[in-house]
Amino acid sequence: MRYLLIIFLFIQNFFLLADENVDKEIIKIINGMYELESWFDGDNLHKPPKVAGRWSYFDGQVISIIHNRVDNNNYKSVVRWGNGSVKDKTFRYTYIENLNINGTHKSSSFNTDLPFKNMRSFRVILKNKEIKMVSENKNQVWIINEKGMVYNDKEWGENKIFVERKWKRITAYDD
Repeated sequence: MRYLLIIFLFIQNFFLLADENVDKEIIKIINGMYELESWFDGDNLHKPPKVAGRWSYFDGQVISIIHNRVDNNNYKSVVRWGNGSVKDKTFRYTYIENLNINGTHKSSSFNTDLPFKNMRSFRVILKNKEIKMVSENKNQVWIINEKGMVYNDKEWGENKIFVERKWKRITAYDD
């Protein structure tokens, strides 16, 4: 009986260590800075300079900057920063500060409304050097690898439209 207990504890610790190693690999893949290459809004594909942005995750800190100049009468820029973590093959993040700016060169307005409250959680699937992160409600999906990331959202923004953003990695992938 004592040997069974020792074997059970060994196996349990082995799996905990394996999950911890997977979490470290996930963080290694996510860490970096990304530049927006394109933004599909469900109808049209937009590219810089009409849309531009940076997204960064490093050391538990997330930063997002997006400029949308598609509508000449209503430019939109968003700057967000917050916190994130990876544990038990789950990526969680939230923005704690946010600045939304709308308008034109002549007149603009701003607010600090957060896009969501609490942490967003994504189950992470690691395959080779790529991760797929799927939200709890399955509406948001990220695919991240050494070249960049693709973000899909089935219900993005106030109008709940489909969007797909493609980002290229602009920092070295730490292999």
